[in-house]
Amino acid sequence: MNRKIFCALLALVCLFSFKAEAAVSGSNIRLGVMKFLSRAEGVSADHAAAVGDVFARMLTSSKTISVIERDQLDAIASEHKLVMSGMITEQSAVQIGKLAGCQYMLLGSVTNLEKSGSSTNIWLWGTSKYSAVATIDVRVVNVETSEVVLSLSETGTSSQTGTTLNIYGMTTEKVKLEGMEAGAIADATSRLSLKVREALTGEYAQVLEAGGKEITLSIGGTSGAQHGKLFRVYVDGPEIHDADGSSLGHKMNDIAVVKIVDVQRDFSIAESAGKGAGNVNLIRRGDKIYPVTPEELQSLIKRKNFPSSRPKEMQLDSDMEEFLKDAKKSSTRSSSSSKSSTRTKSKSKKSGRN
Repeated sequence: MNRKIFCALLALVCLFSFKAEAAVSGSNIRLGVMKFLSRAEGVSADHAAAVGDVFARMLTSSKTISVIERDQLDAIASEHKLVMSGMITEQSAVQIGKLAGCQYMLLGSVTNLEKSGSSTNIWLWGTSKYSAVATIDVRVVNVETSEVVLSLSETGTSSQTGTTLNIYGMTTEKVKLEGMEAGAIADATSRLSLKVREALTGEYAQVLEAGGKEITLSIGGTSGAQHGKLFRVYVDGPEIHDADGSSLGHKMNDIAVVKIVDVQRDFSIAESAGKGAGNVNLIRRGDKIYPVTPEELQSLIKRKNFPSSRPKEMQLDSDMEEFLKDAKKSSTRSSSSSKSSTRTKSKSKKSGRN
């Protein structure tokens, strides 16, 4: 990863930083985000840490998660003389999380980052296509039980297509390659942040307003929304189970795919992604949204995924409901404990004055 890509990553950090000072509410889930590690060739420790910062700042747009970022965790670790360098384990994350008053700790790593290209030439003219792929893994650990409650991996992509002009064996390319790796990383972190939010709290990115050509989405610039980005609009379908009977989640019952045309800080405006991308008139307030690539959209169109009428929405599976209940109870206990501690300190001060 070269200096230009690193600068693009830093620009992403700055883009999301104005929302980073999230208010820490006693009813919110306190999530500590550890320094991301590199497990990919060509990705330095500093680059991986920058990816983690982008991810943390995307999570700060959540209304139900209070993010404790790595700078704060580093300060706490330094104060208690804990070593933060090297490999970070679940055990060390739990230790730091307890000191920081976190309920969950998130550990992440960049496991792949690569770029590829291809070209097709016909006489004087040709086309060139370049793409970048980034894969990020995260684990969420329950501080109280030291159990890994969530393990996710997501791959983001970014691509550009240009024309080539061949003159006497020389090729002139008209395509800019800068920022593709950063774009792939932003795509992966955006997808992961939405999954983490929904898994931990049940909060999901959704449609805020519908009923016309313009669709208002709950994802804005602070959540990774970008002009031209595609989102599939769907409702939860049938529950899928593994061989042991454990729930793997719900199938997505697609309604349509929309494209963002205007990005605001906390929301964005979208419209139909084009012919064959479903019927936006079927979209309703509260429908879920999730990013898709142009290639994924073409696959959905080819498979004729979009219905002619509203699909039936399924309820959350019992495992997910229990998980959300436990998270809420844990958050309530933490809030009550904090208030009790505050009252005790207040009484001590009054006693001292008397």
